[in-house]
Amino acid sequence: MLFPNLPTKTLGGSFFWDTLDRRNGWKLQKNIITEHYRILDPENVRQAWSNDEVEMWKAFQKFTSVGRE
Repeated sequence: MLFPNLPTKTLGGSFFWDTLDRRNGWKLQKNIITEHYRILDPENVRQAWSNDEVEMWKAFQKFTSVGRE
């Protein structure tokens, strides 16, 4: 389940985050302490977060697909 999200500017994950995938400037990251996931846009603004890895991979696909509306 994706949690409610307020787009929040981040530092891009220099500390405490493993980047699992990068596409078109977007990043899917996992926190090394809490083990939750987040998706950052090319400006390092958090667009989604969750503790459900499968849902986050699906959301990451939607954010990074070419020609998305």
